[in-house]
Amino acid sequence: MIGFALVLSVGLIHGANDLLIIKKNSKFSSNYSQFWYFFAYVGLVLIGFTFFYFFPSFALIVFIIVSVYHFGEQHLEAIPITRSLKNNYRFISIVSHGIILFTIIFINNINTVNNVFLSFKINFLNSNTLIIILITASIVYISTLVINKYLTSLIFSEILFFVLFYFLSLTSTLILCFSVYFIFFHSILSIKDQVKYIYGNNDSYSLKRYLLNSMPYFILAIIFLILFYNYTEIDNSDLLPIIFTFLAAITFPHVIVIEKMYRSIK
Repeated sequence: MIGFALVLSVGLIHGANDLLIIKKNSKFSSNYSQFWYFFAYVGLVLIGFTFFYFFPSFALIVFIIVSVYHFGEQHLEAIPITRSLKNNYRFISIVSHGIILFTIIFINNINTVNNVFLSFKINFLNSNTLIIILITASIVYISTLVINKYLTSLIFSEILFFVLFYFLSLTSTLILCFSVYFIFFHSILSIKDQVKYIYGNNDSYSLKRYLLNSMPYFILAIIFLILFYNYTEIDNSDLLPIIFTFLAAITFPHVIVIEKMYRSIK
């Protein structure tokens, strides 16, 4: 319940101001253009739900791949000096970080993950394969930290973080360990960057404006989730497939917006 509460509160809020970011990043700020931005954004969300309805296995795999990049990107962007990295090193660091994160979650919650995957018509994951992926991604990630002078100082803290996260995922549920990372190591950092990008600073007044502006979209998202829960063909007794479908559908346009935001910052 703690995990669900975190995801459906702070997790949703961190993506509720995408339209403000689009407005900030766009040359067109008229009411007419904002109207079409809103419908285009909602359209992408609906396309995401459509993919999950007709191609559930493909849609979930795409969601995981997109999330691997998105989580890794936020982690690296939280360190300002990484903006000086060459594009190839930046991409490798982002992807390897995301792969390590998701592989740790999958390995230590293999039964729950396989049950969720089964509801999306995906074959069971194999623990041995995941261990090989984890070792390979870890070697690649640590190598990028060693090679890049901007990241060398982070080697100890990154290793410590993943070791602690490994034990967290080992001793907690899938949704709890996911929500801890999603909220405290992704959403809050993203909100901080978004507030500074939209309003120019991170003071309490700007944060208050951010939260107030997010409320209509947050409430709309909750209403949509309730309707989705009541009318979806996914087994309503298991919230995990429903939550991940919902998160995936709203993640696709959000990732595009945040990527453009960071590119404009650079």
